Amino acid sequence: MSETVTVGVKQGDLRGRKVSTKSGLQYYSFQGIPYAKPPVGNLRFQAPQPADPWPGIRDALVEGAVCPQLDDLQGYFYIGHEDCLLLNVYTCQLPSSGLSDYKAVMVWFHGGGFGFGSGNTDFYGPDYLLEGGVVLVTVNYRLGPLGFLSLPDAGVPGNAGLKDQVMALRWVQQNIARFGGDPGNVTIFGASAGGASVHYHMLSPMSAGLFHRAIMQGGSAVNPWAYDDPPAARRKAFRLGEMLGLKTADPKELFQFLQSLSAKEILTGLHKGLTDQDTFLLVLYSVPTQDNENGYGEVFLPDSPRSLLARGKFSDVPLIAGISSHEGMLMLNALLKKPHLLTFVDNNFHLLLPTTLDVADRSDAITEIVQKVKHFYFGNKSLSKETLSNYVELISDVQFANGINYTIKQHVAFSKSPVFYYHFAFEGNRGLLKNILGFQNLSGTCHGDEVGYLFNPSVLDRAMDPESPEAKMSQRLVKLWTNFAKTGNPTPGPDHVLDVTWKPATTSELVHLNIEKEMSMRHNLRSGSTSFWDGINETTPD
Repeated sequence: MSETVTVGVKQGDLRGRKVSTKSGLQYYSFQGIPYAKPPVGNLRFQAPQPADPWPGIRDALVEGAVCPQLDDLQGYFYIGHEDCLLLNVYTCQLPSSGLSDYKAVMVWFHGGGFGFGSGNTDFYGPDYLLEGGVVLVTVNYRLGPLGFLSLPDAGVPGNAGLKDQVMALRWVQQNIARFGGDPGNVTIFGASAGGASVHYHMLSPMSAGLFHRAIMQGGSAVNPWAYDDPPAARRKAFRLGEMLGLKTADPKELFQFLQSLSAKEILTGLHKGLTDQDTFLLVLYSVPTQDNENGYGEVFLPDSPRSLLARGKFSDVPLIAGISSHEGMLMLNALLKKPHLLTFVDNNFHLLLPTTLDVADRSDAITEIVQKVKHFYFGNKSLSKETLSNYVELISDVQFANGINYTIKQHVAFSKSPVFYYHFAFEGNRGLLKNILGFQNLSGTCHGDEVGYLFNPSVLDRAMDPESPEAKMSQRLVKLWTNFAKTGNPTPGPDHVLDVTWKPATTSELVHLNIEKEMSMRHNLRSGSTSFWDGINETTPD
């Protein structure tokens, strides 16, 4: 049996356990810690409330429940429990009476399209990052409609899942010193929807001052999949009601109806109601939106992400942001599972255009843009199994790279803090989503693949040979990320492991670190497609 240890936090005492990594590093694990009240009953869909105190010593020996979701990677079966606002803390040292060396803290927000996932070790084992000498916190937050339903006229402003994350960050400020962490040096980081979440915290007045550095991996608040404007969020709420059996125009009636259903009924009904068009387009059903209507509680997002970025309204903290080489590989899954979608997509190519073009009522403009986009990415060919690599390039740009590139430019233009840009192109056997989706034989680095080098996911079920290229990449990524967490600079001095100096991007030089077997500074990331889309945006009619 593992050795146990007790730590006191604001809500009461916690019993954790001592764990050893395969390399022999010993650390303390505290799992399933409540940071907010269970969001059930009248608290469903609402902003989180602080956790209640508990009597005696609470066991934090095993992971707690994940938030309700349909397991997107294992056949869409329902898992989870609404009492899920829990976090995990991993630390190599606990404070003693003479401790002055409090460690930098890294808070991880998981990906999963705002609809599935958790902070647990199936994807996010802490072993590698703890080698970097930080305190790690991983967080569960509400997902899908339970986390992002927006019905302002019924007292549901939206963004409950992001407000959960804010509550977790407040918990960290109050308690992390008890685990040897420095509340004055907190880095938030995440991949995919977690990366977009990080960006939302940079844009949100609610989150200001709760963190000091940020890392966005393959996700930004301005990616098309990461935001709904309020009218779109409202339409989705009422469509959800129809999927579940209620057709109404009354938001209060809809709210009461949703309150009467179980989480399982809501999520399984939503899944059954989604069309092929919903799934292949990466249309995430419940995502962040503006929540400044009707004065319900604290406002998380007072304006659209693009509007806030355009005005420089964000927390000025050091930032790392970047993409993988073939982000769009993620969306091959839908086309390969349903080959008939190839013809549908080719015949409805306009559906692939970014929503930011705002040409919904201009059929002439749409036709012209579609012709230009098709020619740029496909030449004279149609979408087919033979041109899937072209499709991946298109999706990589439209859904990921364009938004992150715009984000980098705006942060560089307005921020006094350094902005570090990266391109992850290392192809090894620990690419997380590439392994999960069964794409190991495809060339390129998939969306989220870097996660398998920062964390030790139990789903990969394979040890790394310490002399392998994968182990070297993991060591390098961990060092870059933890250096940044400690100092705000991923390469603060000469280092034989890294053998590179990562220069920040500037308005005159949008340089990036190319992360492959050998790392190097480069210019003009995806410059051809960036110029193409800049031209499209400039010529789009108002």
